[in-house]
This record gives sequence, C-alpha cells and structure tokens, in this order.
Amino acid sequence: MNAKRLVPTVLVALATFAVQDAEACTIFVLADARRVIFCNNEDWSNPKSRIWFVPAGEGYLGCAYVGFDNGWAQGGLNTKGLAFDWVAGSKEEWTPGTDLKVARGNPSARMLETCNTVDEAVTFFRRHRELSFAYARILVADSSGKSVIIGARDGKLQIEESCQCRGFGYGQRTLDKMLAITPESNVTNGADILRACLQDGKHGTKYSNIFDLTSGDIHLFQPAKQPGGVKVNLAAELKKGEHYYDIPHISQQVTQPPMPLLNNMKRLFMDQFEPIPDAERGVAKRIRDILQDLLDGGARAEDYTAEFWNEIKQDGVQAITEFKLLGKIGAMTLVDRKAEGGNHSHRYRVEFKDVMAMEVQLRFVLDQKNRVVLVEMEGVQWKLPSP
Repeated sequence: MNAKRLVPTVLVALATFAVQDAEACTIFVLADARRVIFCNNEDWSNPKSRIWFVPAGEGYLGCAYVGFDNGWAQGGLNTKGLAFDWVAGSKEEWTPGTDLKVARGNPSARMLETCNTVDEAVTFFRRHRELSFAYARILVADSSGKSVIIGARDGKLQIEESCQCRGFGYGQRTLDKMLAITPESNVTNGADILRACLQDGKHGTKYSNIFDLTSGDIHLFQPAKQPGGVKVNLAAELKKGEHYYDIPHISQQVTQPPMPLLNNMKRLFMDQFEPIPDAERGVAKRIRDILQDLLDGGARAEDYTAEFWNEIKQDGVQAITEFKLLGKIGAMTLVDRKAEGGNHSHRYRVEFKDVMAMEVQLRFVLDQKNRVVLVEMEGVQWKLPSP
C-alpha cells in the first residue's frame, strides 16, 4: 500500500465534506439536436484527483466517477447517459425528513448506479436523505438534453428542470455571457467555456471534465495543460473491469495495465464488515488517543514510525485544522483485526458528532512497538438517525 495514503490524506478527505467558504466549481450542460455535453471545473485544495470505473452488476449500472483520493465521487456518468456534479458554497436551511430512506455511502453514487433519466434522479432525491443540500446544489442531465438543478431553500427541496443550455457556479458571470450565444454542443465549445471559468489559487480548479452523454466519451483536462486533454470512452473502460487513473498522470496510465480499485472507491466497501468483539482494549485506547492528539494538534513523534511522522509534519497541519470542523470523535467500533507480516492491522468504524454526524472506516496499521505505520480511509457515510 502506498505510504502516501496516510492520516493527512484522510483528514483532507474528510474536510471535503465541510462547508466551503465560497461557491466552488462551475458546471453546465450544452444541448442541441445532435449531442448533449456535460461539463465541470472541479475546484478544491486537494491536487490528488482521480477517475474510477465500476462495471454494472445486479441492480446497478456501470459508472465512471470523478473526484479525489478520498474515493467520494464528486461527479459521474453512467451507461444510460446520465451525469451529475455538485457546486458547493451555499448555506441553506435543510433537514431531511425522517420518513426518507437512508442512502448508504455517497447518495449521489447510489443515484447514478440506479437511475436512467433525470426524472428518475429527481424521484431518487425526493425519496432519499441527502444532507449535502444544506451547502450545495447538484446538476443532473441525461442524453435527451433534459437537466435538473436540485438544491434546498427554506427547508424544502427546489427542483429546477430545463431542456436548454445552462449552468451555475464560480464562473457564473462568464458562463451566462458565453451560454447566451447558444453555442453548438461540442467538446471544443465546452472546453473553451471551462477554460474561461477556471479558478486560481489554493482552492482553484484541479481538473476539468467533459462527458458526452450521447457517445459516452469522457474528456479530462488539467488547468496547466489546457486546451489539450485525454479522451477515454466509458464502455471501453468498463470492459477492463474495476480500475482507476490518477488524473494528473492519466496520459501515461491509460497505456499501462489498469490499476485495481482502492477500497475507498469500491461500491459499499464498508458493508463487507460487521462489528466484532474488541478484546484488546489497550490498543483501542491507544488508537483513540493518537487520533485525538492529531485533532488537538498534539501529535507526538514517538507514536509513529519515522516515515509516517515525516508525512504528518509535511502535510498534516492545515488538514488537522479543517478536520476539527467535523466535531468530536464518538464511538469507535472494531470491525476487523489481523496480522500483516510483523505488523497488525485494526479496522475501526469511527463516528463523528456535533457539527457533522458521520462515520468513517479507518484502517490503522501498527508495528510490534505499537507505533503507527499507516492510517487509511476506506469509506465514509453520513450517520443518520433511524426513522
């Protein structure tokens, strides 16, 4: 396992769910009689962007997802030509009704793998809890040219359907001007608009994607390398089985053997684990104390291997500060324990409370001296109250 996938990565991943300071990302759809193009600029501080592919299975469609190394899909495309992405930065009153179903894991991913059309997506969000509407809006479009913007206002879902070119986000003013001329629906025009709406700075655009909802072609761009990009096809990639690419290195990786999905990209990976008795209470307490020290800014070098400690010193300070937005550590439930060579691995379901009710599956690897070798995030889901 890559040593880079450490606590700093986990903390940045979790901070993705915190409310952002300003509206981020720009998303829009171009539609005409021939093609429907779905376009997105992904704005965030994490440079470790990825695209991953999950083939169809019983009860769900084949999908491509885009996002970061936390495995939480920010956007995606399925084999029926349905696509989505989010714009964060709004703050709305939103408390989902307790009569709604709980969508396990990422509700957007559950939607994409089970819905064929915009109408079905709207029905999905009317029936399932999605806490993200408190701080974000989603754009969903299908191959017919129909799209919907879903958000919350005054405690209620707002559903805005259309069959016209439209979009919203960080580049709103530029987007409005360029869409006003009704551009032809093609990749060139989509890329031109994305380029004009790029955001700079720490939370600037980390990647741009264009989904052709008619053909299933996917175009990926990096801000520093636009207007060039890499093109892949959804159907062709799904034939390779489950795999992923690092977007910054995709031009090289597409010519190499596919990289198998990491655990946090797999569909409902957390479902593979059930609580087990935790007989090593001393180890459990040590892991909790180490995690709490990280949150409190009091991490100690002697608790970690030298390599891990160097990673924390390099990457962890800002991430730890953002992590505090999630609230306090609640229950920690052991779901797996096994030996790994001279080390031992412990998987815990960790609950967070107060600001955001979440549960995260973390794998802690300790050496024979109980020093931390690795912490890996394997799944995240909202911790929602039972109806």
